Amino acid sequence: MKPNNKQIMLLRNRKNTFLGQMKESTLAFYETFSMHVRDTHIPAQKQEELLLDAAKRLVEAQNKGDAPDSIYEGNPLGYIKELDQKYRPHTGTEWASPKDTKAEESFSATGGETRGISFNLLIAWSAISIVFVLMGFIGLVTEWSGQDPTPYTRISLFTLTLIAGGAIVLIQVLLSFNNETDDVQSSIRKKGFQLASMLKYLIVVVVILLLGYTLGKVLPVIQFSSITLLIIGLIGLVLIYPIFVRKR
Repeated sequence: MKPNNKQIMLLRNRKNTFLGQMKESTLAFYETFSMHVRDTHIPAQKQEELLLDAAKRLVEAQNKGDAPDSIYEGNPLGYIKELDQKYRPHTGTEWASPKDTKAEESFSATGGETRGISFNLLIAWSAISIVFVLMGFIGLVTEWSGQDPTPYTRISLFTLTLIAGGAIVLIQVLLSFNNETDDVQSSIRKKGFQLASMLKYLIVVVVILLLGYTLGKVLPVIQFSSITLLIIGLIGLVLIYPIFVRKR
């Protein structure tokens, strides 16, 4: 049956009203959900109806404080598969296609994107860039006020390492409470906090501190002018998108 283009446009316009209400994490989940819907045998108009319904459910879940993957009884991928089977040509043989396997892996991967080396490098890069910007800004203000900016324009390599490591630990500990399934979250609520994740990242902090105590006096101190620090920090922040975000 030929799709009704006018009806599809109306469905998309209604869907956009819900997309505008989504937070970044909810929108990211919707985009992944949409990608899997497009990769099915579901007719175009039915796809738009499904995406509209999913967008509405995601906004409702977001407003209730529920996780995005709680829609469709906590099994959004299974719901897509069920509809796909309804419209897929039957060959008499049921088997899991590579397309379905990739879909499952993709859904699993979205939760692991915040655990990779690239993401940790992004955290460290951002933290150090922000520190350089702050040092440069404070140094300029101090210099304009007629005082010596030297204390604000020099920093040891150990301190930079500690800032990068501390930022990674802080962000990962916070995210460890956000990226779990509903079952794990209920378990966390019973325990009060997730000891394993906390312990893992606290060990990293202890190791960094021990190394700093041992090598703190050996590692050199770097010093730049206030304007140089400010420029380096701003360049670092600008490069976050082309180096990390677009690649992901």
